[in-house]
This record gives sequence, structure tokens and C-alpha cells, in this order.
Amino acid sequence: MAKLLMALLGTLLAAVSPAGAQGLPGVGVVLIHGKAGGQGPLQPLAAELRRQGAIVVMPKMSWASGYRPYDQTVGEVAAAVQRARSQGARKVYLAGHSMGANIAFGYAAAGGATDGIIALAPGHRPDFIVGVAGDSLARAKAMVAAGQGGQRASFTDFNQGRPYQITTTAAAYDSFFDPDGPAGRAARGQGGSAPVLWVVGRADPAAMRDRAPYSRGSRVEVDANHQTTPVAAVPHVMEWLARQ
Repeated sequence: MAKLLMALLGTLLAAVSPAGAQGLPGVGVVLIHGKAGGQGPLQPLAAELRRQGAIVVMPKMSWASGYRPYDQTVGEVAAAVQRARSQGARKVYLAGHSMGANIAFGYAAAGGATDGIIALAPGHRPDFIVGVAGDSLARAKAMVAAGQGGQRASFTDFNQGRPYQITTTAAAYDSFFDPDGPAGRAARGQGGSAPVLWVVGRADPAAMRDRAPYSRGSRVEVDANHQTTPVAAVPHVMEWLARQ
């Protein structure tokens, strides 16, 4: 996979900008990884952003090993935005892959300041996942109602057609998997009024069927799957940022 990503990157960057160009001084970009892909799919974009003079912050999110409550996770995004500003960024954009796109909208919905959101292969749709994980959600809600929201237990997660078990607190699970909760609202593209760029891979069926990328902003389709969309998105992201 790493060789495929780098080969694709080499082809794409030829279309971006001349070597040594510094087109994004004073721009900060917080790159937020997805559930299972880690930061690998975002590394080519990070490299090109830095080459263009942008300030890049790449926080490690809780869903790599479980979940923290959604509002706490939004606070972690806010801390990453502040890191970018402390390094000299005058404008800060959020670029999220899959679940990262969800929390980017959640941050904006909570009143977080951002100059734009880039949703790469948007993922984590509680309204879809509840069909697989409804029993886990009901159990988490019952635990919260009984005053056991801070208790850890095993619950069902879902990613790219695959259900699997995670261990987290009932309150954290409820906040991420309730279709009417903050993650559910963010998954519908609800959050703030900043400009939005959606980049969707044609070989990513879930994202192609997603309604959120039609809600507002600009939509670009690329020849990629869920994992390779952030790489195929590089020239489109750079062009979009240059227009902001």
C-alpha cells in the first residue's frame, strides 16, 4: 500500500506546482486521520503542504485505539488549531480523512473557528452504522441513563463494511454512534459556515452514496478508493487552498 501511495503521489505532484514553490505562507492545515488508516494516507498531502510553505499539524486521534467523548475530542481538534496558530498560521483549515472529516464538522458545529474544511473520503455515518450496531448503542444509552457513562465496555464499531469490537466508555460510544448526537449531525455536513471542499473516491461506494457531500461547498470526484482518496486529492486540495 505504501508503494502504491507514493507512486500515485509522484504522478499527481507533477500537476501541482513547480519545485520549490512557496504558495501557502501563513496557512495552517490540521490533518485529521481516519479510523483504521492512521496517518499514512495523509502523509503525501502533508509533504506537499509543507513544500508549499504551509504549517501542518497532525494530531493522533483517540479512535486509533478507542474513543473519548465527542466534545472532548472536539477540544483536541481545537488544541491542534491553536498549535497551528502558535506557529504563525494566520488562516487555519481542517482536512479530515473519513472519521476525520466528521470531527472537523463537529468542531465547526461547536463554534470552533476555521477558515475552511476539506472532507477527504468522508466517513462515519451513525445513521448507517446503527443498523449494525443498534444493540450496542441501546446498551450504551442504558448505561448512561443508569449513571454508568464512565464505565468501559465492549461495543460494536463499523468501518468499510466490517463490524468489529472496540472498548470505550458508554458515554463516549453514545456520543459517537447516536444518529441524533453530535457525530450524527456532523456526518450530515452540519457545522459552521466556512467554505467546504469534498473529495470523494469513485471506488469508495459508501462515500459515493453519502448525501452530505451534496449539502454545501465544492465536490470533486477522483479515481481512488477510501484509502487512496487523500493521495488522489492532493492537486485538488492545493488548487482549492490557493483560491481561498
